[in-house]
Amino acid sequence: MDDLTQLIILAQEGDQDAYGKIYSQFYKRIYRYCQFNTYDKVVAQDICQETFVRAWKALPKFSIKKGGSLQAFLFRIARNLIIDASRRKKTVSIEGYENLQSNEDLAGDIDRRDENKRLKAAMAKLNEVDRQIIVLHYFEEMSGAEIAKVVGTREGALRVRTHRIIKKLKDLMEENA
Repeated sequence: MDDLTQLIILAQEGDQDAYGKIYSQFYKRIYRYCQFNTYDKVVAQDICQETFVRAWKALPKFSIKKGGSLQAFLFRIARNLIIDASRRKKTVSIEGYENLQSNEDLAGDIDRRDENKRLKAAMAKLNEVDRQIIVLHYFEEMSGAEIAKVVGTREGALRVRTHRIIKKLKDLMEENA
């Protein structure tokens, strides 16, 4: 049994310290995902906090034995909260990913910023689910099985959809070149 599984079992039994460790382990990733999808630090913080509150309440029903992934569980809750928030406000950003550190020359930095702007423009043209698939796969490095659970689709269908999204993104980025 790995450390995360032990923490989950303890947290399911009401151990707040164990849940605090889970929180510490996943907070930055959930927050970054929320910020990427809301373009608002305050809203992202609120959604992130609400994600962990809802996860704490639902944790007793969560089952590792049935193939449950805590990461997918948390991202699914965050995704649902983001969808609720997006119904009230429609904005998209990849600002959190645009500020990547680099020690390379100025020309390299300019090229990277240009590439980020084209990516941002292309991502803005994708529908919400397609954007989230790309973010979860490439930025959050989640597995296909976990992403399928988060977005509510079959893993095989997700692979096909991801391939189509990548092709569409490439085409959109070329249009913006």
